[in-house]
Amino acid sequence: MTKHNCAICGAEIGLVSEQKLADGNFICRKVCSKKTFKIYDKVNATLGDVTAHIEQVEKGTRIWNELLLPLKKAKDKKQKLKCLGTGGPLLYVSPSTGLVALVETNYKFFLFGKTQKACVYRLADLMQYTYEEEKVKGSDGKMETKKYCAMMFKDTAGMYGFRLGVSNSQSFDSIEKYFDTLFGIQKTLRNSFKNAKRQMDAIKSVTSAAKAAAAGTLDEEQAAATVGALDASVYGDRTEWIRKADEALAAFQ
Repeated sequence: MTKHNCAICGAEIGLVSEQKLADGNFICRKVCSKKTFKIYDKVNATLGDVTAHIEQVEKGTRIWNELLLPLKKAKDKKQKLKCLGTGGPLLYVSPSTGLVALVETNYKFFLFGKTQKACVYRLADLMQYTYEEEKVKGSDGKMETKKYCAMMFKDTAGMYGFRLGVSNSQSFDSIEKYFDTLFGIQKTLRNSFKNAKRQMDAIKSVTSAAKAAAAGTLDEEQAAATVGALDASVYGDRTEWIRKADEALAAFQ
């Protein structure tokens, strides 16, 4: 039987103790594979993807333990975390820091010996939160429908997308409304004028950029402003969320 060596720690591994990656590399299940999230798709990941995710988890767990976890018991409501999702992992949103943490909790024996690891993201980088359903076979052998909020973050090394479990479509609607409200893109009449203004700003920016491009005078600053205006028209103005996250993460760089 062919044996391999773990591409991360170098340990010798066999068929039962190895995890094969998409690029043909192998990692050990006993140590290195356990450093990743259970939901992380290692089968379709390369060695570079996995090492980036492990680094993401190591840093994220530190940020969770030192910065975000203490806020769970904060007396100030503005500091407290918002918990989203069902089952596991769970998503914790920290509006006061502009960060979100996906937290996986593991127990050594039933509910004893709890350990946690986390992936931390900037709230401003959340680009997608959509509803998904999947038919799966339950423990009783019958088919059941799992519901999820599929989330995607831009400019993120490691695990940049995942599905958060939700109990039903109404639970997802609450999550969607929560993030829409944070980003100022509520789909309500009250906010229609704000949305319309952002869209008009984007149109003006694109028109100006098109004229500059035609004249050969478009520079990087103007191009960046155009992209920013387009993003704001679709995703809301996230300037304040970026500022908060950058300040919170400064101590962890």
